[in-house]
Amino acid sequence: MRTERLAAFRARFRARVRARFEELKGAAESPGQLGLALGVGVLCGCSPLLGFQTLLAIGVAFLFRLNKLAVFIGLQISIPPLTPLVVLASVELGEFLLHGRALQLSVAQIRAMTTRELLAKFFLDLSVGGLTLGAVLGVLLGMLTARWITRRREQARRA
Repeated sequence: MRTERLAAFRARFRARVRARFEELKGAAESPGQLGLALGVGVLCGCSPLLGFQTLLAIGVAFLFRLNKLAVFIGLQISIPPLTPLVVLASVELGEFLLHGRALQLSVAQIRAMTTRELLAKFFLDLSVGGLTLGAVLGVLLGMLTARWITRRREQARRA
């Protein structure tokens, strides 16, 4: 039963993401601008401001006049099923960058903590690791998005 629900969730998630990417293909901005906007969304989604990433992303999108849909798509890196993984990766990366060692944390431990406990115990690790992880993933996913949009637009012109 759980496997069927997970498969259905994955199928719906993929369909939604694909539909949003198809909308980006027809956007007026250049592929580079759309890739940048998506990367900014990823960076905001990995930020340590748990619960406020959406407000941060909307503010940045308006401030820098970025494509709001692309920023919102990038922000999806912090959807609830992925949040514990992003937080765990951020805390571990921050701990490694700051102290040169890994923590013995698991996803289950991260899920068991409240946001307040998590921030109180790992704020510095989460901040450094989250911003580093967000920057790296933002650049990679932004570049992949720009390339994908360029190829899709070329295919559409040929057809």
